[in-house]
Amino acid sequence: MKIKEGMKFKLNVSFGFINSIISAFQTFWFILYIKSHMGSEAYGYISVVNGIISTLLVISSAVASMGTRFILVNFGKQKIVEAKQYFNSELIAMICSGVIVTIFGIIFTLNLNNFMNVRPEFYHGVQILFLLTIFSFSVQLLCSPFSASFFQTNELYLTYFFFMLDYMARIITTIILFKTGHVVLWSAAIATDVIYLVMLIFYIYYSYRKMPALKINFSEFRIKKLFDLVKSGIWIAISTAGNMMLSSLNLYFSNILCGVLITGIYASIMQFNIISVMILTVLVNSLLPKMFKLFSSDKTNEIYYYSIYSMSITALALSIVSGGIIIFGNDFMGFWMGKEFKGYQLLIFLTVVHLPLTLPSQVLNQSFNVMNKVRVPAIATIIFGMLNLILAIVFSKFLSMGIYGIAFSSLFVQILRDVIFYPLYFSRVTSNYSLKLIVPFILGIMGLLITISVSKVVYILLYPSNLMIFMFDIAVVATIVISLFRLVIRKYQVKG
Repeated sequence: MKIKEGMKFKLNVSFGFINSIISAFQTFWFILYIKSHMGSEAYGYISVVNGIISTLLVISSAVASMGTRFILVNFGKQKIVEAKQYFNSELIAMICSGVIVTIFGIIFTLNLNNFMNVRPEFYHGVQILFLLTIFSFSVQLLCSPFSASFFQTNELYLTYFFFMLDYMARIITTIILFKTGHVVLWSAAIATDVIYLVMLIFYIYYSYRKMPALKINFSEFRIKKLFDLVKSGIWIAISTAGNMMLSSLNLYFSNILCGVLITGIYASIMQFNIISVMILTVLVNSLLPKMFKLFSSDKTNEIYYYSIYSMSITALALSIVSGGIIIFGNDFMGFWMGKEFKGYQLLIFLTVVHLPLTLPSQVLNQSFNVMNKVRVPAIATIIFGMLNLILAIVFSKFLSMGIYGIAFSSLFVQILRDVIFYPLYFSRVTSNYSLKLIVPFILGIMGLLITISVSKVVYILLYPSNLMIFMFDIAVVATIVISLFRLVIRKYQVKG
């Protein structure tokens, strides 16, 4: 039975949100489970390993991202030969990347003490973890050329199924290994490796079924096509580096300027951002297929207004999350991490209040990728990232604001980039200057204020003195606010 496009969009969003919920649950559960069985240091090793490998593969990931763009745009323009050449050029690039990183991984693990400070009892565990994690990252990159087929058919919900399977496998495998006496750092990593291998097989099968023109044929490799991917991918990588200076490096400066204890608290609070980013990713990915089709048809004006619509939906969704966190976040920290992690309401506020304004502009960032206008945003992100680091030092050290200075710096700089620069540049590349572009930001502010008001009323009427009441309060707030916002979404809904 053929599924209509409107239904596919709903399935993509629904499966995406379910995936986000399972992912968030897995993350919060895994941190506590590892901490209780292996100590706080153990999860730190896992985070460091993931961070190192993500950094090593940042250019490869960027090339993979642009590969999907070039394949879909050329396919949409009926340039099948071009699409096949980009497909095979990307595939070879991913294979080479995986081989190179694997070689580095072997060298790294054989000389681990030269790269990381690892306690003796964790040494071999970190070595195994590093190799297993490299394998899963490499397999995920190999999936990238074949993932274009899911965007082409607008059936992204199938990909979410594998990610959900991965999260559940990580939990089940960890529990089984720990219960049988195998308390190891790499319990979740081995589960991910198995699931990703199955996922790769399915991706290849699905791609051959849905886009039979894109077959593995290394004779269609073209150095010029690879150069196109790398040229655009490097700017994506630079943009990623700038984003790291706007977020990840905040923890490093917190560690240096404010101390270990407050850094741990700040790191825990920043986990709230993961929820918002996951929701953002779901919505943006669900909206991308139509954006690719519009660009392939040279409908720049339609892309402009569709992006505004997409940003509006995203802003409303994120305002629910941020508003709820502002009111209930302090209590959640107490239930999750313990009473010593409560009392940082202002830090929570500074960390999440701007998200309904700043994150929706990532829709514009994706539109830059679709239109291959990535150079200027990448350079700007680096500049804004450097500004964040400078202001973090000034606010934290010289103005004695401590950890709050670091959080405020990130808030201020992201507003400059996402609320001012991105919209102005978007208007320039689309040659469309309309006041409608401020609608998503107005909706984000209104949504945030409404969610905070509703949350505060529910909080006062039914104080969350225990976890069950806390969960009930969250459910009540979500039901009320989502019902209100659905009326707004219907007003701005674009068919198709």
